[in-house]
Amino acid sequence: MMSIISIENTHYNNKRKESLSMERLTYGDFITNKIADIPYGQAFQTDVIAEAMADEYAIPVHKAKPITNVTLKRLADRGLIERFQKGVYYRAKQTAFGKARPSEEVLEAQLLTRRGNEIIGYETGYSLMNKLGLSTLVPVKREIATNAYRKNVNDRFIIIRKPVVTVNAGNYRYLQLLDVIRDMPEASIDAVNPKALLHAFVERNGLDTVQALTYARQHYPQKTLLNLVDVLVER
Repeated sequence: MMSIISIENTHYNNKRKESLSMERLTYGDFITNKIADIPYGQAFQTDVIAEAMADEYAIPVHKAKPITNVTLKRLADRGLIERFQKGVYYRAKQTAFGKARPSEEVLEAQLLTRRGNEIIGYETGYSLMNKLGLSTLVPVKREIATNAYRKNVNDRFIIIRKPVVTVNAGNYRYLQLLDVIRDMPEASIDAVNPKALLHAFVERNGLDTVQALTYARQHYPQKTLLNLVDVLVER
């Protein structure tokens, strides 16, 4: 059976083809190159690969999808990628102890927070508070606010929340901050100085004060806005 490294070798050979010829890569080579650029353990959707191929070759997405499906299935059958669920795959890194596979929880979280290179969700709730050092409580389930929110989803690992506004790369850190400030009064917070921790989050992520206040005023309760002001002036 071909080694997992073969996908990188194929990627390298395809790059040589590009440098030696102006001819466009075959569909299969294009898909292989796209996958080789995806980090190990990162989930990727068939739809995203198909859309990229449709853009590259100026063909309808409905024609690119079956080509992508067949190509990915063949790569999975050869052990070069792993199937997580219908329409979702990932690359497992080969180690001396076998293939290193991410947990189902990690893969589920990736699907709810990213679509290709696009940010569509973020961690929130107690799991975020724990990571920020606000609470020592370790929740059983991770909480994620996502554009992919659906009602009545019973996920074993994740509580899915509806964001107050469509999530993107430019706003998700602001929404994380404001979610925490909104939820803190009802949460079990045991940090000595929670406002200082949140102020550090603002500075660490380079959040703009005016933008934070704008999001708070437009999408959150008045109390959240007032508490945000306290966080921003904290020293």
